Amino acid sequence: MSDPAGRWLARTASDFRADGVAPLAAVATLALHGRAPSDLPGWCDVVDHLSGGSASALDPPAGVPICDLLGPLYELMLADAARRAAGVHFTRPALASGLVALAVGARPAGGRAEGAALVEGEVALDPACGAGAFLVAVARHLVATSTDPSDPAAHPPTANEALTRLVGADLDADALVVARAALARWALDEGGHRVGVALNEPALTCCDSLTQPEELVASVGDHAVGLIVGNPPFLAQLRAGTRHDAERRASLASRFGAAVGAYTDTAALFLLAATELISVGGAVCLVQPRSVLAARDARAVRAELVRRTEVCAAWVGDGGFGASVEVWAPVLIRRGARVTEVRVVGGAEAEHEVGRVPADVLRQDSWGALVATAEGLPALRSPTGRSAGRLGEVARFSAGFRDEYYAMLELAKEAPGFDGAAPDEQMADRALPAGYAALVSSGLIDPGVCRWGRKPMRFGKRPWRAPVVALAALDDPDHPGATWARRQLVPKVLVASQTRVIEAAPDGQGRAIGLTPVISGVPDGIDLAHLLAVLCSPVSTLAVVSAMAGSGLGRAGVRVSTSVLADLELPVHREPWDEAAALLAGRCSLGSGVDPATMQAVRELMLRASGIGNGNEVRAWFETLAGPPPAN
Repeated sequence: MSDPAGRWLARTASDFRADGVAPLAAVATLALHGRAPSDLPGWCDVVDHLSGGSASALDPPAGVPICDLLGPLYELMLADAARRAAGVHFTRPALASGLVALAVGARPAGGRAEGAALVEGEVALDPACGAGAFLVAVARHLVATSTDPSDPAAHPPTANEALTRLVGADLDADALVVARAALARWALDEGGHRVGVALNEPALTCCDSLTQPEELVASVGDHAVGLIVGNPPFLAQLRAGTRHDAERRASLASRFGAAVGAYTDTAALFLLAATELISVGGAVCLVQPRSVLAARDARAVRAELVRRTEVCAAWVGDGGFGASVEVWAPVLIRRGARVTEVRVVGGAEAEHEVGRVPADVLRQDSWGALVATAEGLPALRSPTGRSAGRLGEVARFSAGFRDEYYAMLELAKEAPGFDGAAPDEQMADRALPAGYAALVSSGLIDPGVCRWGRKPMRFGKRPWRAPVVALAALDDPDHPGATWARRQLVPKVLVASQTRVIEAAPDGQGRAIGLTPVISGVPDGIDLAHLLAVLCSPVSTLAVVSAMAGSGLGRAGVRVSTSVLADLELPVHREPWDEAAALLAGRCSLGSGVDPATMQAVRELMLRASGIGNGNEVRAWFETLAGPPPAN
């Protein structure tokens, strides 16, 4: 809402609460502003909630339709805990209209008049309509465009006719009261409505669209569903207040099978449900949390969406959203023409294009490239040579978990010869004693070098100078973590967990154990220097940041995962890759380190090896993260 409208809503909600007015009574009072109770149709049951408040006493901001104020007022009247538990977050009218237009514009013509949302016989559906923002947006679009492509002079539907093309559902019966009031006020206030003509009733049903699909199908009736839009609830399963109970979790698993992971956000399942209802050539556009773009527990959902539909466009939000999460919305077309590029738009009203992403990117593990494009990251343009495969085909990536972390903490001690002395760069000559393995945290890893013994670290909530574990202690097969730790003692690359660029350090003799969440990369088809060169490439950092952008973490830097590293593309040009590996080959011992000048040379060679067509752009972007190269 605009600032004046937002301030008015906040003040009005506060006044209502101070007077002890219930949320629906407040909505009813506002819904009747400038109208008599008899003006509202019988199906608009908001009148039943009046509590004697005076609608005339309200002074809503000029120029803002009453229908657009009802949903925000209802949300403000709810207690924070109730709103969070239900996932209730009202969508700005301008954004709802923009997303409706984006979805309609992506539909194939298929007998529709230009710009028309629906053809004859089709309806629009919001499966989690809440207070009705998207249904009002669809209604506005319907009355602005004709549905008869054979007659350019044909009039668009009237407001009353538009109401019959709307289907909505929500689990919250009170929210449906607000939605009915919003649609009734919109139709009454829409130009051209004839006084005294009864308003048609939209098909709004109180049901759970995810676990009661038969109720939704009954509401749709014999109509085809040409458009599904909305802002379903974000119920992240990591948050106690929004978790499913056991019964609902079982119902979701029964319907969606393997697509339901332990932490799959409910919003993602609405996308799957929508693709089951949408007609051929129809469009789906549902607002989603950004976690759906990259989260492991949404991977099966993404794969199924690619199988069922074409992803034609996407809106990437600007962060100003009521749910306090970053959001986006895909536009999916069922059995549409094969798409080669996905149009990415931004803005508070989804009004401007920010870039395009190759559609094939969405067949990878993450869809973060959609957000990366919106945030101004360089595009990962197709290499000039053929793909040489994925890094996971020639290297194995793994990381320990909580149990391994605490198992190593139990065995940890200060390395002999290091205790009593503060770590510093002058201690580089003090080698790791024989019979011990170094314990390495993410904070000790810099690009090309591990600073174990030269930099203090924290482990188990206390500082350490040079933590180690005795190899003899790992001979006990009954000790938790001993077997896992022994498997780490092989030549490998250690990768820090969250940094501005990928930070990978070699352990050529296999004398270190990476502490959770450090990732270990073990070569399995290439040598260690070639693996390190790939991880040091600016292109690899760009690929990881692009992939992780969908998690909402890309702005803070690189948060690597084993799957994202395994999905990195191998260089297509072998000669510069070999040259880069040769520069690193003599510097792969634990702590030996790669000097800045050598690292810069490796990065330049790997830009050439990648074969990308925009190396200068990628280099400039990378240097904003890593800093400029060292002076000669």
